[in-house]
Amino acid sequence: MKQSFRWKVFISFGLFIALIMLLFSGVILYISPPGRVANWTDWKMIGLTKNGWQHQHLIFGFAFALLSLFHLFFINWHAFLSYLKTKCAQGVRSPLELLTVILLSLLFGFGTYFDLQPFSAIIRFGNRISNSWERRETQAPVSHAELMTLIELSAQPALGGDPAALKAKLEKAGLKVSSEHQNLADIAKSNGISAEKAYELLAPPRERKPKLALQGLGNKTLKQIADENGLSSTSLQLALRQKGVEAETNMPLKAIAEKNKIPMGELQQLLELMITH
Repeated sequence: MKQSFRWKVFISFGLFIALIMLLFSGVILYISPPGRVANWTDWKMIGLTKNGWQHQHLIFGFAFALLSLFHLFFINWHAFLSYLKTKCAQGVRSPLELLTVILLSLLFGFGTYFDLQPFSAIIRFGNRISNSWERRETQAPVSHAELMTLIELSAQPALGGDPAALKAKLEKAGLKVSSEHQNLADIAKSNGISAEKAYELLAPPRERKPKLALQGLGNKTLKQIADENGLSSTSLQLALRQKGVEAETNMPLKAIAEKNKIPMGELQQLLELMITH
């Protein structure tokens, strides 16, 4: 006798696979570099870009939600209603447990929103992993430079102002460019390289600037570092805050490192990245 298609089994397997994919893609997105780095360098993990993993996470999230709805309202509707009535009655008879789970849910939501511990530590840990991918060499010359056309890029001071010359330079390097109106990301994708590599063919080589001297660095304040490099101490403070590092302009760097529980070497690298870019 031919066995009919078993929807319960199908949905159970589908929910399991969708859950695994959500967990797996969630971990990868948690540790992935910021979008400005991922898009510029064509960052990949297990063959997928950051956008690729975001799409996987989104689609399997929809699949999980859809299968869950089918599981509840089409396959196990009567059992679900009976279970819900029983648990609601138990909740009324057990107000302490019900109140506890409601308070914990509120704590998770508001704790994350107001950046409280331990939720802020989890967020900052992920941000530090993400920011660890970033190097001076992997930064775009301007924000979202990969989305700029050759015409727009030619307006950058270092690129000469002639989009036709930029197009010719790329073609001389063996790249196919359809038009000066094509953006750098499309040019890079159609030629199988990153936007960073395509830009390197256009831009003159960068001059390497000296690194911060580690000796005596811990005793210098953020304001002193900014003044020595012709920068605004407030701008440096805000840039550090964007990296998850809280600092006062009159604080010595050693105190900043201790307050944020990061090694001095890591703080030095962050400052060099901001100063030399």
